[in-house]
Amino acid sequence: MVYGDTANIEHLRGRIAILEGDLKDKGRVEVIIGQARPDIVFHLAAQSFVTASWEDPEETLKTNVLGTFYLLDALRKASLEPSIVVVGSSSVHGPRAEAEMPLKESYDFQPTSMYAVSKVAEDMLGHFYWRVYGMKVIRVRPFNMTGPRKTGDACSDFSKGIVEIEKGLRQVLEVGNLETVRDFTDGRDAARALWFLAEKGVSEEVYNLCSGRAYKMQEVIEKLIHLSGNEVRYQVTADKMRPYDDPIYVGDNSKLRALGWEPQIPFEQTLRDMLDYWRASLGQGSV
Repeated sequence: MVYGDTANIEHLRGRIAILEGDLKDKGRVEVIIGQARPDIVFHLAAQSFVTASWEDPEETLKTNVLGTFYLLDALRKASLEPSIVVVGSSSVHGPRAEAEMPLKESYDFQPTSMYAVSKVAEDMLGHFYWRVYGMKVIRVRPFNMTGPRKTGDACSDFSKGIVEIEKGLRQVLEVGNLETVRDFTDGRDAARALWFLAEKGVSEEVYNLCSGRAYKMQEVIEKLIHLSGNEVRYQVTADKMRPYDDPIYVGDNSKLRALGWEPQIPFEQTLRDMLDYWRASLGQGSV
C-alpha cells in the first residue's frame, strides 16, 4: 500500500475518519494527534521490508526511527494518556542457534539488517517514553505475519506466483532460500492480539507476537502447491536471495497467551485463504 492509497480500507469508508500524513513530517504528525486526540494508538506505520532496508537504509532509518520519535513526542506534548502499542519486530534479536529456540523477549539485541537496527531504536524509544515520561507504551515484537491481502512477503509471493501459473501467466515460480525456518501467524489473529495488548498489556513489558510453531520455507511452498491442487514447478534463483537470512526464527508467545490470547486460525487455512485472495484479485486484473 503506497502513501495516499486507501484501497485496503475502502470497506470502512463512512465508518472511520481518515487523516492522511507522512510520519516523517513532524508538524503534520502533531496536527493529526491534536485533531484525533486518541485513547488508543496502534503504531504500525513503518518501512517494513528487510530487502528494502538493504536498498535504501537511510529512508528506513528516517521512517522508522524519526517517525516513531515524532509520534511519541507529539503524544507527550499533547498531554494525552492513550494506550500506545508500538509494533516492533522479532528481527531485533538477530541470528540464533536452534538450541536457543523458541526466542524469548529477554534475549539481547543482535540486528543483522538496517531494518532490524531501526526496530531496535523504535523498541528503545517506546521504553524511553514509558520510563522517563510515564506514558503507557506497550511494546510488541511480531514474528512473521501473513494472510490474505498481505503483499510483499514470501507466503504472498508464493501464493500469487502459483495462481499466476494456474492462469497461464507464467511457467515457473522463482523463489529464494527455502532452507530457512520461520514462525507464521495469521494477520487476523495478530489484529486480535494487538487489541488484547492495548487493553491488558503492561507498559514495562514487551511481548512476542507469534504462533510458536516452526515451518521450513520448503514446507510452506509444498503446502501451497498441495492446497492449489495443481502441478507447479519452482526453482531457486540468485536474484531472490537476500544478503543474509537468519536460518531459524521461532518465538515464545507464553507472555501473550497469559493475557488470554492464542492463535485461532490454522496455518493451512491461512494459506488456502491467500490462494483464494489472489485468484479473486488476479481475476479482476489486479497485479
